[in-house]
Amino acid sequence: MKLTNNLITFIENVAKTGLSVNIDNVIIESDMIRAIDDERKVVLFQNTGVPEMPFSAIGLTRIPIFLSRLEIAKSQDNFTVDVTVDEDDDYARAFTMKCTGTKIEYRCANPTNIQAPRQINDTLVYRIQMNAEAVSLLQKGQGAMGSETVSIIGCENGVSFELTDINSDVFKHDITSDVQLLDADVSETFSHRYPLKTLLALFKQNPDGSFDVGEKGILNINVNGLDIYLLPQV
Repeated sequence: MKLTNNLITFIENVAKTGLSVNIDNVIIESDMIRAIDDERKVVLFQNTGVPEMPFSAIGLTRIPIFLSRLEIAKSQDNFTVDVTVDEDDDYARAFTMKCTGTKIEYRCANPTNIQAPRQINDTLVYRIQMNAEAVSLLQKGQGAMGSETVSIIGCENGVSFELTDINSDVFKHDITSDVQLLDADVSETFSHRYPLKTLLALFKQNPDGSFDVGEKGILNINVNGLDIYLLPQV
């Protein structure tokens, strides 16, 4: 059977978004998208907006290879994607990408062989507006401080980020004085650390967007219509 253009575009968007934060394995199910990177620092999790599929699930691995093969085929005339479905478990076993004079195959993975969380164990309680200036300063601070992590700190006066170098020198910038409380019962004070490289990669894709922080510190950013969750570092 052939995949619709809308479904091909959706799968490509999921793959590209995951790859942007070093996620190499993704499960797309009929009601959910879920994935986690190898270092278990970032999660892609979406349980809304998944288009209807003619099978129950897709397991994508080797995402850079999948995207490179897809790009070759879609750049040519008469591009289509055929899918082979497992008769027993109803998952996509393989894609055959076709265009004029060319055929490229990509074998999918059994989704049951990919580890990924089925839920997010935190409640989002803070919404913070980011801005391009803060993203630019965060990137410059990464080079100036050599930091691998960044702390996001909330207090009554607003939210700031803080970088610390090996000599305990501090680079601090106030992001905003306006924090939206998604739960009226929580304190405005919080402090959580995150992997800086990954957080920057997310902020750069939507520098003027907002992000949410959970009660336990999980950080949520919507990128390309998909929810990415960054796990706090101990």
